[in-house]
Amino acid sequence: MPAKLAPDRHRGFIVACGDLEASERGVHLLARVFALVGTQPRVVIVSASDDADAEADLESAAYAAGAGEVRRAPLNARTDSEQRALLDAVEHAQLVVLLTDQPLRLSTLVGGTALARALRRRNADGMAIAGCGGAAALLCEHMLTHGTEGATPRGGGANFAPGLGLTNRVVIDQGGHASDRLGRLLAALALNPFALGLGLDAATAAVIGPDNVLEVFGGGGVTIIDPAEMAHSNVADVAPGAPIRITNLRLHALTGGARYDLDFRRTVD
Repeated sequence: MPAKLAPDRHRGFIVACGDLEASERGVHLLARVFALVGTQPRVVIVSASDDADAEADLESAAYAAGAGEVRRAPLNARTDSEQRALLDAVEHAQLVVLLTDQPLRLSTLVGGTALARALRRRNADGMAIAGCGGAAALLCEHMLTHGTEGATPRGGGANFAPGLGLTNRVVIDQGGHASDRLGRLLAALALNPFALGLGLDAATAAVIGPDNVLEVFGGGGVTIIDPAEMAHSNVADVAPGAPIRITNLRLHALTGGARYDLDFRRTVD
Protein backbone atom coordinates (compact mmCIF):
# COMPACT_ATOMS: atom_id res chain seq x y z
CA MET A 1 0.00 0.00 0.00
CA PRO A 2 1.18 3.58 -0.61
CA ALA A 3 2.59 5.37 2.42
CA LYS A 4 -0.01 7.12 4.59
CA LEU A 5 -0.35 10.88 4.29
CA ALA A 6 -0.24 13.31 7.18
CA PRO A 7 -3.51 15.27 7.55
CA ASP A 8 -1.94 18.49 6.20
CA ARG A 9 0.06 16.89 3.37
CA HIS A 10 -0.49 16.11 -0.31
CA ARG A 11 1.37 13.26 -1.96
CA GLY A 12 3.99 14.24 -4.51
CA PHE A 13 3.72 13.57 -8.23
CA ILE A 14 4.47 10.07 -9.50
CA VAL A 15 6.02 10.17 -12.97
CA ALA A 16 6.22 6.99 -15.04
CA CYS A 17 8.37 7.66 -18.09
CA GLY A 18 9.43 5.56 -21.04
CA ASP A 19 13.06 5.47 -22.20
CA LEU A 20 14.43 9.00 -22.14
CA GLU A 21 17.38 10.36 -24.13
CA ALA A 22 19.23 13.66 -24.02
CA SER A 23 17.42 14.86 -27.13
CA GLU A 24 15.22 17.88 -27.69
CA ARG A 25 12.17 15.71 -26.94
CA GLY A 26 13.73 14.47 -23.71
CA VAL A 27 14.69 17.94 -22.54
CA HIS A 28 11.21 19.28 -23.32
CA LEU A 29 9.59 16.42 -21.39
CA LEU A 30 11.81 17.02 -18.35
CA ALA A 31 11.04 20.73 -18.50
CA ARG A 32 7.32 19.92 -18.32
CA VAL A 33 7.93 17.74 -15.26
CA PHE A 34 10.13 20.39 -13.61
CA ALA A 35 7.34 22.92 -14.04
CA LEU A 36 5.27 20.80 -11.64
CA VAL A 37 7.90 20.54 -8.90
CA GLY A 38 9.37 24.06 -8.79
CA THR A 39 11.87 26.44 -10.35
CA GLN A 40 15.41 25.07 -10.71
CA PRO A 41 14.65 21.92 -8.70
CA ARG A 42 17.23 19.85 -6.86
CA VAL A 43 17.27 16.47 -8.62
CA VAL A 44 18.75 13.18 -7.47
CA ILE A 45 19.28 10.42 -10.08
CA VAL A 46 19.35 6.97 -8.47
CA SER A 47 20.52 4.40 -10.99
CA ALA A 48 21.36 0.74 -11.38
CA SER A 49 22.66 0.44 -14.89
CA ASP A 50 25.79 -0.75 -16.65
CA ASP A 51 25.39 2.17 -19.04
CA ALA A 52 27.13 5.15 -17.46
CA ASP A 53 26.47 7.11 -20.65
CA ALA A 54 22.71 6.88 -20.03
CA GLU A 55 23.17 8.38 -16.57
CA ALA A 56 25.36 11.17 -17.93
CA ASP A 57 22.87 11.87 -20.73
CA LEU A 58 20.02 12.16 -18.24
CA GLU A 59 22.08 14.51 -16.07
CA SER A 60 22.83 16.70 -19.10
CA ALA A 61 19.17 16.70 -20.13
CA ALA A 62 18.13 17.65 -16.59
CA TYR A 63 20.44 20.67 -16.57
CA ALA A 64 19.28 21.66 -20.05
CA ALA A 65 15.67 21.45 -18.83
CA GLY A 66 16.36 23.87 -15.99
CA ALA A 67 17.47 21.82 -12.98
CA GLY A 68 19.31 23.86 -10.37
CA GLU A 69 21.35 20.95 -9.02
CA VAL A 70 21.70 17.33 -10.14
CA ARG A 71 23.29 14.60 -8.05
CA ARG A 72 24.00 11.18 -9.56
CA ALA A 73 23.84 8.19 -7.20
CA PRO A 74 24.76 4.92 -8.97
CA LEU A 75 24.05 1.86 -6.82
CA ASN A 76 26.34 -1.16 -6.96
CA ALA A 77 25.37 -2.91 -3.71
CA ARG A 78 22.53 -2.78 -1.18
CA THR A 79 24.84 -1.00 1.27
CA ASP A 80 24.87 1.95 -1.14
CA SER A 81 21.17 2.44 -0.34
CA GLU A 82 22.03 2.99 3.31
CA GLN A 83 24.59 5.77 2.77
CA ARG A 84 23.92 8.86 4.85
CA ALA A 85 24.98 11.26 2.08
CA LEU A 86 22.42 9.76 -0.33
CA LEU A 87 19.64 9.81 2.25
CA ASP A 88 20.41 13.45 3.06
CA ALA A 89 20.28 14.32 -0.65
CA VAL A 90 16.85 12.68 -0.94
CA GLU A 91 15.66 14.65 2.10
CA HIS A 92 16.45 17.94 0.33
CA ALA A 93 15.43 17.03 -3.24
CA GLN A 94 12.35 18.22 -5.10
CA LEU A 95 12.57 15.27 -7.52
CA VAL A 96 14.17 11.83 -7.39
CA VAL A 97 14.60 10.06 -10.73
CA LEU A 98 15.02 6.28 -10.72
CA LEU A 99 16.85 4.89 -13.73
CA THR A 100 17.54 1.32 -14.84
CA ASP A 101 17.21 -0.93 -17.86
CA GLN A 102 15.91 -3.89 -15.79
CA PRO A 103 13.43 -3.34 -12.91
CA LEU A 104 14.77 -6.23 -10.84
CA ARG A 105 18.30 -4.86 -11.03
CA LEU A 106 17.23 -1.73 -9.16
CA SER A 107 14.60 -3.29 -6.89
CA THR A 108 17.08 -5.79 -5.44
CA LEU A 109 19.39 -2.92 -4.51
CA VAL A 110 16.69 -0.65 -3.06
CA GLY A 111 13.88 -2.85 -1.70
CA GLY A 112 13.68 -2.99 2.10
CA THR A 113 16.48 -0.44 2.61
CA ALA A 114 16.59 2.96 4.28
CA LEU A 115 16.46 4.50 0.79
CA ALA A 116 13.18 2.72 -0.04
CA ARG A 117 11.64 3.94 3.21
CA ALA A 118 12.87 7.47 2.58
CA LEU A 119 11.44 7.50 -0.95
CA ARG A 120 8.02 6.35 0.24
CA ARG A 121 7.96 8.86 3.11
CA ARG A 122 9.21 11.79 1.03
CA ASN A 123 6.68 11.09 -1.71
CA ALA A 124 3.93 11.04 0.93
CA ASP A 125 5.31 14.40 2.13
CA GLY A 126 5.08 15.94 -1.34
CA MET A 127 8.33 15.14 -3.17
CA ALA A 128 7.99 13.99 -6.77
CA ILE A 129 9.45 10.64 -7.85
CA ALA A 130 10.00 9.60 -11.46
CA GLY A 131 10.84 6.19 -12.86
CA CYS A 132 12.49 6.21 -16.29
CA GLY A 133 12.84 3.21 -18.57
CA GLY A 134 12.69 -0.05 -16.64
CA ALA A 135 12.43 1.87 -13.35
CA ALA A 136 8.90 3.00 -14.24
CA ALA A 137 7.62 -0.44 -13.20
CA LEU A 138 9.31 -0.06 -9.80
CA LEU A 139 6.95 2.77 -8.83
CA CYS A 140 4.07 0.32 -8.43
CA GLU A 141 3.12 -2.00 -5.59
CA HIS A 142 3.06 -4.89 -8.09
CA MET A 143 6.16 -4.52 -10.27
CA LEU A 144 5.98 -6.15 -13.70
CA THR A 145 9.49 -7.53 -14.11
CA HIS A 146 9.40 -9.25 -17.49
CA GLY A 147 7.24 -11.43 -19.69
CA THR A 148 6.41 -12.71 -23.14
CA GLU A 149 6.36 -10.35 -26.10
CA GLY A 150 3.47 -10.25 -28.57
CA ALA A 151 -0.14 -9.20 -28.73
CA THR A 152 -1.58 -12.45 -27.32
CA PRO A 153 -1.62 -13.00 -23.54
CA ARG A 154 -0.13 -16.37 -22.56
CA GLY A 155 0.16 -18.44 -19.41
CA GLY A 156 3.26 -17.39 -17.53
CA GLY A 157 3.53 -14.37 -19.81
CA ALA A 158 3.84 -11.87 -16.96
CA ASN A 159 6.06 -12.03 -13.88
CA PHE A 160 5.74 -9.86 -10.78
CA ALA A 161 7.91 -8.84 -7.86
CA PRO A 162 7.33 -6.30 -5.07
CA GLY A 163 7.90 -2.69 -6.11
CA LEU A 164 8.21 0.52 -4.10
CA GLY A 165 4.43 0.70 -3.71
CA LEU A 166 4.05 4.43 -4.40
CA THR A 167 0.81 3.52 -6.17
CA ASN A 168 -1.34 0.39 -6.18
CA ARG A 169 -3.63 1.68 -8.95
CA VAL A 170 -1.57 0.54 -11.94
CA VAL A 171 0.90 -1.99 -13.27
CA ILE A 172 3.37 -0.51 -15.75
CA ASP A 173 5.10 -1.89 -18.83
CA GLN A 174 7.46 0.48 -20.64
CA GLY A 175 9.21 -2.10 -22.82
CA GLY A 176 9.12 -2.31 -26.60
CA HIS A 177 6.45 -1.18 -29.02
CA ALA A 178 2.78 -1.13 -28.02
CA SER A 179 2.05 -4.40 -29.83
CA ASP A 180 5.00 -6.13 -28.13
CA ARG A 181 3.84 -5.29 -24.62
CA LEU A 182 0.10 -5.78 -25.12
CA GLY A 183 0.19 -9.49 -24.34
CA ARG A 184 2.28 -8.90 -21.19
CA LEU A 185 -0.15 -6.29 -19.91
CA LEU A 186 -3.17 -8.50 -20.62
CA ALA A 187 -1.54 -11.47 -18.88
CA ALA A 188 -0.67 -9.22 -15.92
CA LEU A 189 -4.26 -7.99 -15.62
CA ALA A 190 -5.64 -11.52 -15.86
CA LEU A 191 -3.60 -12.24 -12.73
CA ASN A 192 -4.37 -8.91 -11.04
CA PRO A 193 -7.69 -7.46 -12.29
CA PHE A 194 -7.74 -4.88 -9.49
CA ALA A 195 -5.16 -2.70 -11.24
CA LEU A 196 -5.11 -0.74 -14.48
CA GLY A 197 -2.54 -1.71 -17.10
CA LEU A 198 -0.31 1.13 -18.25
CA GLY A 199 1.92 0.94 -21.33
CA LEU A 200 4.42 3.72 -22.04
CA ASP A 201 6.10 4.81 -25.26
CA ALA A 202 9.63 6.20 -25.25
CA ALA A 203 10.02 9.90 -24.37
CA THR A 204 6.47 9.87 -23.00
CA ALA A 205 5.36 10.19 -19.39
CA ALA A 206 2.25 9.35 -17.41
CA VAL A 207 2.18 11.87 -14.55
CA ILE A 208 -0.05 10.90 -11.62
CA GLY A 209 -1.04 13.87 -9.48
CA PRO A 210 -2.02 13.95 -5.78
CA ASP A 211 -5.66 13.71 -6.89
CA ASN A 212 -4.97 10.42 -8.74
CA VAL A 213 -5.58 12.07 -12.10
CA LEU A 214 -3.05 10.95 -14.71
CA GLU A 215 -1.87 13.34 -17.43
CA VAL A 216 0.14 12.37 -20.50
CA PHE A 217 3.27 14.37 -21.37
CA GLY A 218 5.47 13.92 -24.42
CA GLY A 219 5.18 13.06 -28.08
CA GLY A 220 4.28 9.36 -27.85
CA GLY A 221 1.32 7.45 -26.50
CA VAL A 222 0.15 5.86 -23.25
CA THR A 223 -2.06 2.78 -23.38
CA ILE A 224 -4.45 2.18 -20.49
CA ILE A 225 -6.25 -1.16 -20.16
CA ASP A 226 -9.12 -1.29 -17.66
CA PRO A 227 -10.21 -4.78 -16.49
CA ALA A 228 -12.90 -3.52 -14.08
CA GLU A 229 -15.69 -5.14 -16.12
CA MET A 230 -13.76 -8.26 -17.09
CA ALA A 231 -16.29 -11.02 -17.72
CA HIS A 232 -14.16 -14.13 -17.97
CA SER A 233 -10.58 -15.33 -17.89
CA ASN A 234 -9.17 -18.86 -18.02
CA VAL A 235 -5.73 -17.83 -16.72
CA ALA A 236 -5.99 -20.32 -13.83
CA ASP A 237 -6.46 -23.25 -16.20
CA VAL A 238 -3.97 -22.72 -19.04
CA ALA A 239 -0.56 -24.34 -19.36
CA PRO A 240 2.60 -22.21 -19.52
CA GLY A 241 2.84 -20.61 -22.95
CA ALA A 242 -0.78 -21.36 -23.88
CA PRO A 243 -2.98 -18.41 -24.94
CA ILE A 244 -5.22 -16.88 -22.31
CA ARG A 245 -8.89 -16.13 -22.95
CA ILE A 246 -9.93 -12.82 -21.38
CA THR A 247 -13.05 -10.85 -22.28
CA ASN A 248 -14.74 -7.48 -21.86
CA LEU A 249 -11.76 -5.22 -21.26
CA ARG A 250 -11.70 -1.49 -21.98
CA LEU A 251 -8.74 0.09 -23.77
CA HIS A 252 -7.74 3.76 -23.99
CA ALA A 253 -5.00 5.12 -26.27
CA LEU A 254 -3.95 8.49 -24.85
CA THR A 255 -1.61 11.14 -26.24
CA GLY A 256 -0.07 14.35 -24.91
CA GLY A 257 -2.47 16.48 -22.90
CA ALA A 258 -4.99 13.69 -22.26
CA ARG A 259 -6.08 13.20 -18.64
CA TYR A 260 -7.49 10.10 -16.95
CA ASP A 261 -9.02 9.71 -13.47
CA LEU A 262 -7.58 6.58 -11.86
CA ASP A 263 -10.25 6.54 -9.13
CA PHE A 264 -13.29 6.73 -11.40
CA ARG A 265 -11.56 5.07 -14.40
CA ARG A 266 -12.58 7.59 -17.00
CA THR A 267 -11.05 10.34 -19.10
CA VAL A 268 -11.53 13.88 -17.85
CA ASP A 269 -11.48 17.30 -19.55
